[in-house]
Amino acid sequence: MIQSISPLISHHRDELKNQSRLNRTILIGAMLAALGAFSIFLLTLFGHYPLPVGERVFSNNPERILGASNFFVATAIGAALRMWRMRQTRIKLLIAEAFLRENEEETGLRLLLEPMFGANVWRGTKLKDAGGTEW
Repeated sequence: MIQSISPLISHHRDELKNQSRLNRTILIGAMLAALGAFSIFLLTLFGHYPLPVGERVFSNNPERILGASNFFVATAIGAALRMWRMRQTRIKLLIAEAFLRENEEETGLRLLLEPMFGANVWRGTKLKDAGGTEW
């Protein structure tokens, strides 16, 4: 039964990889948009209106474009954090899958349950390192 979980883990890992690609696209787009919006803000602040309607829209309130720039920066930060979290999850899934394939079902399942239950899944177990030392 435990061996049938391995394909499910692989499928979930692939889904995380696809989501990470989407987040990477969002990150790059948000970074470029933030850079562009901030450049427009600086130009507007110094009285050079780069857009055809820029003078009419931004002359009294150049902070509008600064708000847009801040939104894009926050979006980029969020995408980067999601990418980092997904990468950590993918690594953990790889390790858990390796434990399951090596007939270390208990360790693999505890590793899979750790995000849900925290470090409490390891209480009451004696873990051994490669040298056989318990800790």
